[in-house]
Amino acid sequence: MEELLGIGGEDICRRISFTDISGRNMYCTDEAYSEIRERLSEIPVPETGIHLIDTGNYHYMSRIFTSFISEKYDLILMDNHNDMQRAGLGEILSCGSWALDVLEKDENLSSLYVYGPAVFEVQGEICDTVTGGVNVTGRVYRGKGYEEGNHPVYFSVDKDILDTGECITNWDQGSLHLNELSSLIDSKVSGRRLIGADICGGISESDPECTERVRMENVRSDRALIEVIGNYCKE
Repeated sequence: MEELLGIGGEDICRRISFTDISGRNMYCTDEAYSEIRERLSEIPVPETGIHLIDTGNYHYMSRIFTSFISEKYDLILMDNHNDMQRAGLGEILSCGSWALDVLEKDENLSSLYVYGPAVFEVQGEICDTVTGGVNVTGRVYRGKGYEEGNHPVYFSVDKDILDTGECITNWDQGSLHLNELSSLIDSKVSGRRLIGADICGGISESDPECTERVRMENVRSDRALIEVIGNYCKE
C-alpha cells in the first residue's frame, strides 16, 4: 500500500509506503494502526489535503486520517458500500467497518452522511434521494459529538460508487458516471470548509485484470476527482 498526500491544499505531493507493515490488507491490526498513524504524525496536519489510498482494501485509512481532527466536523462518505459492518476477528478495524468505528468512537464527529450504497447495514435517517441533480439515496447518522450547525467537512470517496465504464475496481460497483459524482460532490461540499479528503478504489497493478486500458481509466478518474475536490482545498 502506498499513499500520495496533498498537504494543506498546496501543490505538494508526498508518497508514503506502508508495504513493510504487516496486518494491513483489508484488516488493520492494532499494531499496524499504531505504526501507520505514527508515520503520518510526522507530517504537519496530516488530515488535510487530498489523500490517494490505493484500492478499497485500505479504506480504513480514512479512520486514521479522521483521528487527527481536533475540532467538531461532519464526515461525508460516497461509496457503493456503507462500510458500517461489524468487524469480525475480535472487532479488528477493517475496510468494511471503519465508518462505524468513527461513528461510535470519535468524540469530534457530529454527523456521518453516507451516499451511494444499495444496501445500508445500519438504517440511519434518510436525508436525500435526489441530490446535486443525481438520484442517490443518502442517510445521516448522528455521532457522539453531535451538535447542530454548519461544521467543516472531511470527505471520503470510494471509486466503486462509479460505473465500470468509468473505472475498474476490485469490489462490486455502482452506476454513477464521473460527471454525476462530481455534481454530487459539489452539492455536498459547496459552502463548507473542507478539512481534508481521501480517494480510494481501483485495482492493484499486480492484478492480472489490470491492463493498460484499465490503468489509464483509473488514472483518468483519479485526476477528475482530484480536480473537483481540489477546488475546495484551495478555499
